[in-house]
Amino acid sequence: MKQKILTIGTSSYTIKDKQGTPLYKIGFKTIGLGKHLQLTDYNTGKEYYAIKHVLNPLGLAKYEIRQNDRVIADVKRKVKLLGLGTKFTVTSKFGTYKINGKFRSRDFKIKKDAQLVATISKKFFHVHDTYGIKIENGQDVPFILSLAVVLDEVLHD
Repeated sequence: MKQKILTIGTSSYTIKDKQGTPLYKIGFKTIGLGKHLQLTDYNTGKEYYAIKHVLNPLGLAKYEIRQNDRVIADVKRKVKLLGLGTKFTVTSKFGTYKINGKFRSRDFKIKKDAQLVATISKKFFHVHDTYGIKIENGQDVPFILSLAVVLDEVLHD
């Protein structure tokens, strides 16, 4: 997953496979308050998921992942003592997920029922924000990629 560091107005970025073939596109929409993103098929434009930043009074990150205008997942950031690491809880139609990682190293693990389902690693020394994402077999790939997009958004806020 590669993202431009500075974007002005509406923008998008592309998610590619290991061979560099574009598979998905992340598009930004400006609708009201908060950020709205769409994960679509690169070739057909079919929307898999919409991602909405929900503003809350405490300033903690909360996102909704939607499919066909229905909320199918809530992603909430948890505060860790002394700022040691980053943790998210995801409540979804697929089950409950935990995302844990170290902010400085930019390495994260996504687990469902204590089973590893994906790892996300930021690649350093690139002009663009670039992430390597390994998703285990049997997972809803666009959904896991949506979680990676939320993680990237929170790291940039």
